Amino acid sequence: MTDVERLSLAFAADASPETLRLAYERWGGMVYAIACRAMAPHDAEDVVQQTFVSVWRSRDAYDAANGPLGAWIIAIARRRIADHYRSRAAKEQAFDPHDLAERLERGEGDPVLDAVADALTVQEELERIGEPQRTIVRLAVLEDRSTASIAEALDMPIGTVKSHLSRALRRLRERWEDTHAAPVD
Repeated sequence: MTDVERLSLAFAADASPETLRLAYERWGGMVYAIACRAMAPHDAEDVVQQTFVSVWRSRDAYDAANGPLGAWIIAIARRRIADHYRSRAAKEQAFDPHDLAERLERGEGDPVLDAVADALTVQEELERIGEPQRTIVRLAVLEDRSTASIAEALDMPIGTVKSHLSRALRRLRERWEDTHAAPVD
């Protein structure tokens, strides 16, 4: 059993302040990095704090059988990022539908909607990839497991895991590049 799995089970069994601290040490940096991609660093710090407050408040809702703790925390972080943008938009209260239409025509999109579209693209491609590559990518990316740990968990040679992971990530990158390519006139 990996450290991540042990932490997930410990948090599910007894979400103590100590397990929250360990979860913060493990995933706080990742939450901050994701938030920094969506906003300014000072806002990202607020999102990290809000995320772990939400993790603590909803700790009874976490069930390790439904997925890894890290994925659950990242899902909460994404909601806090979306909340940040909704809150900011509500404060500005200067919504002009004509301005929005012009921005969209110029190719300027909503960062939250863009992030959701990107996540859907990745999810769609993961569904296309099939097994065992889909499971390997999820273990490597969402659970941050090493190829050796994945090979052991799936009872596969480590070289096979590395090959599957390499091909799957290449396909995801190609799909990403295809969906983000500049339109040709």
